[in-house]
Amino acid sequence: FQAALASLSVSIGIQLLFVYGQYITVGWMRVLREWFLVLIGFKPAVDAYRVATAKKQEIGTKSDAVAEMTYVKVVEMFA
Repeated sequence: FQAALASLSVSIGIQLLFVYGQYITVGWMRVLREWFLVLIGFKPAVDAYRVATAKKQEIGTKSDAVAEMTYVKVVEMFA
């Protein structure tokens, strides 16, 4: 149980850091909204929706929706 909890905590922590780096130039409200999605576990679904609807890269973000989804999936797989 403790190993699973530690793995989940590390995964969420890395995702929070990634979201911070991705959206800090857009503003704190956007960072907090994305953090909320990470904390409730809804971030993969939102990323998949953004990719499926071909959402363009926002001004101020560091990567587009496909790259963001890829980074989050890698963290989920290996953290």
